[in-house]
Amino acid sequence: MLSALILLRHLAPGEGEPLTDPQARRAWALADFLQLYSPSELLSGPGRCCTDTLAPLASRLDLRVSVTEDLNATTPDLPGAAHTAVWLAARAARALPDPRRTTVVCAETAVLAALLVAVAARDGHDLSRHDLDLPLDADASVSPGAGWVLHRDDGRLVDVKPLKVR
Repeated sequence: MLSALILLRHLAPGEGEPLTDPQARRAWALADFLQLYSPSELLSGPGRCCTDTLAPLASRLDLRVSVTEDLNATTPDLPGAAHTAVWLAARAARALPDPRRTTVVCAETAVLAALLVAVAARDGHDLSRHDLDLPLDADASVSPGAGWVLHRDDGRLVDVKPLKVR
């Protein structure tokens, strides 16, 4: 059974900000594309920018956006970027549903990158064969509306593709 885990950065330039009119239009365009994956689950970090980004897709598919603190980018004071990434990954992985279901996760860059590495490690998938920029530093970011599509077969990661929207 084929499925996907779509890791999507919200469309707002900063966390917690509502989408502007152009960003809202972009969210509708993104929904047009993402609905082709037929997701059955929409997970959002706690920021309004994440729920606003997923709202058009939820409307199109008649799904509910599940907001979870497990996708929050806020961390305790940890000694370094690696510690922070591991902490974020462990917490975010708790939020994931059955890996055989197609899910869209919208959150901050650091959470998404850590989650990508955690899923790959869990499934024994070698990320070095992919040309991926994994911004695990707290100041690093991917473009709004970008991220990664993790293709899975019977719940196990088989391929990773960058998600770049124009």
